[in-house]
Amino acid sequence: MNDVHLVHIGNLTIGKGKPILVQTMYDEALPVDMKMAEALLIRIGKLNTIGCDIIRFSYPSKDDHEVFKYLAKASPIPIVADIHFDHTLALDAIEAGAHKIRINPGNIGARWKVDEVVRAAKDRDIAIRIGLNSGSLPRREAASPAHLMKDTALEYLDWFERLGFTNTVVSLKGSDTDLTIEANRLFAKESSYPIHLGVTEAGSVISAVTRSTWALGTLLSEGIGNTLRISITGEIETEIQAGVELLRTLGLKKKGIRVVSCPRCGRHTFDTIGFLSSVEEELLAIEKDLTVAIMGCQVNGPGEAKEADVAITGIGNAIFLYEKGVLSRKVTAQDAKEALLEAIRNAE
Repeated sequence: MNDVHLVHIGNLTIGKGKPILVQTMYDEALPVDMKMAEALLIRIGKLNTIGCDIIRFSYPSKDDHEVFKYLAKASPIPIVADIHFDHTLALDAIEAGAHKIRINPGNIGARWKVDEVVRAAKDRDIAIRIGLNSGSLPRREAASPAHLMKDTALEYLDWFERLGFTNTVVSLKGSDTDLTIEANRLFAKESSYPIHLGVTEAGSVISAVTRSTWALGTLLSEGIGNTLRISITGEIETEIQAGVELLRTLGLKKKGIRVVSCPRCGRHTFDTIGFLSSVEEELLAIEKDLTVAIMGCQVNGPGEAKEADVAITGIGNAIFLYEKGVLSRKVTAQDAKEALLEAIRNAE
């Protein structure tokens, strides 16, 4: 295969040399009427502002067609349909304007059904993700799980290529981090197709972020992976935030606010937890490459404030705003949030 294999998903392109994209999956069924769909479209826009590049929806019924079609046409980011078992649902989602569909060819049914979906995707010029999870693989006793995942993905890619279709992304996921790492390493050695990274059923925020950071961070640091999702049993906004922060920590995403905040202790005189919670959504939507410190006492506060582009630190009853390490002004607790945001807006 070629050293560079690029795939387009709506107006985005992924592959070697392109930015790593953050994805999430909507955590409810599609709404039943257009008024609710309009509200969902607004939410998608907000998700985009905090770093979501692609969003996936379950597509369990053709009753979802009209709402999905509306979202696919109006969404600021690509819309993906997640299909299982029924190939006619994949055809319906493609007709509705999906920018990408996710299928496991092994659970769609007969080979001719898979071929029909691939031909439809080719005709509409949309992408397909071959999604393989460790719990839904064909039984081949001789192969280790990681090799089985890799070999199965390569087999399905061959099916697609025989039909002249190459706009394909592959995901090899397991709930076991070591299996996920090994399977993706094996696949990346033999294929240049873009890879979507994730750890399945990763759990609540703490376990999901920890396990996903280890597996995805390891692979990304080796140059493996083109899109990612940190699957969390919780708010999808948290998935996006975690994915963006992982990319920033690895130096793979430059824009955005880097927050430095103290965990709080018995010395605190400023509620950093509450303050960060109140301002975090606004910070996530800002693309400036800045470090913002939010500190709660006199021990680390002044020092961290001097290192940050913009900082708020509380000492006693006073709250101080720093800009470029220089004390700018004293503010009240009520005015602290707006003062911080104003300073960030004015920062260069």
